[in-house]
Amino acid sequence: MATIGTAFPATITWRGRVYDTPDFDQLEDWTFDSVCETPDGDTVEPDHPDSWLVLLGLI
Repeated sequence: MATIGTAFPATITWRGRVYDTPDFDQLEDWTFDSVCETPDGDTVEPDHPDSWLVLLGLI
């Protein structure tokens, strides 16, 4: 997964592990879907505290 320009870090540390930040297309898909992923791949609602959208401050 790639960095989204300079808007987001290339990686985040979550629960003691480092994860690559999802690319813009993936974040956009999650914005319009009713589900989102957590950094470790679990499927949650987009506004769940562990979703990528919340962790990156988009929700």
